[in-house]
Amino acid sequence: MYDVLVIGAGPAGSNVSCQLSRRGFRVKMVDLKERVGVPNHCSGLVDKRVVDIVGEDLVIDRPSAAEISTPLGSFSLNSQRMRVVDRVSLDQKLADIAMSEGADLSLMTMLTELHERDNGILATIKSKRGFERVEAKYVIGADGPASSVRRSLGIRAPKLLSSLQFDLSRRSDRVKISLDRRKTPDFFSWEIPSGKEVEIGASGVNSEAVVKGMVGNDTVVRRRGGLIPIGPTELGRGNAFLIGDAAGLSKATTGGGLYAAIKSGDALSSAIERGDNVLNEYEKNWSSSFGAEVRRDYKIRKLLDRYEKHYGVWVPIVSSSLSGINKIGDVDYPSKTLLYMLYSLPLRFPLTLMEFVSRSAST
Repeated sequence: MYDVLVIGAGPAGSNVSCQLSRRGFRVKMVDLKERVGVPNHCSGLVDKRVVDIVGEDLVIDRPSAAEISTPLGSFSLNSQRMRVVDRVSLDQKLADIAMSEGADLSLMTMLTELHERDNGILATIKSKRGFERVEAKYVIGADGPASSVRRSLGIRAPKLLSSLQFDLSRRSDRVKISLDRRKTPDFFSWEIPSGKEVEIGASGVNSEAVVKGMVGNDTVVRRRGGLIPIGPTELGRGNAFLIGDAAGLSKATTGGGLYAAIKSGDALSSAIERGDNVLNEYEKNWSSSFGAEVRRDYKIRKLLDRYEKHYGVWVPIVSSSLSGINKIGDVDYPSKTLLYMLYSLPLRFPLTLMEFVSRSAST
């Protein structure tokens, strides 16, 4: 019998397996893929704080700026903290570390059934060898936006946005984000430098047409797609828990979920180590750490969904606040930027109003 069965060997699953193995728990990881991290569905753009956790050796690019384009104009945000990491190597590195700490890993293995017992969990997994029953005290769903653990528990799914990304054979030195609700009504499109390549992508309705229109004359090296969860759901039931994208813990404004995947695993590991009322302890740990920001981020997303199309109102506010945003802006904590703009709005409102009137008169 295992102490913990972890479904999914991505960053969330490997990190939580590592943390628990270090604490002396017997951990088994299973993953449907033939090779950890392949295929990769995510871009590698992260904040430096993630690199501080996973290692500088995974960095393949350091964008100098992020250009934001809208139907009413563009502006540039500078940052010394943006990094692009090799996501395949990252997944493999974290899995290797988990195994070095004692976790067992079975690839090409999927969860087929999950039943809760008085003393833990009984799971049925399927591999090339056939079906196998695994007993564990706890099970952790780290299996992404379409989580089989979440479905087995009967927990509602967050909103899932389909995404498409192409890797192109050319170089760039900056991130480019296009905010245009006429073309991408659900989210946005992006371009991210990635060493000798560039990642271009979009999410939601019309994403395929948008991405294909961004290719131009460049060579498409590879195509990939995936789902972005928008809005958190439950963190678990009984002795079964969800972390990372399985729990909808990605940032609703950007879709990035790597830091949340790691931090949610840390919060759950501490709760399991304590051992009393684990789910309640996990919820408290998460809420007092990065969970508060994820909740704020979701509220910001709902505001953006409602008001982003009013470019004439917010673009002048952002444009007049660039120096401050460049100082306090944080891709993992977007609420800092929003609060800064709200606090500075009374001082900037006259100039913003003049710019808005000027733009309106010229259109």
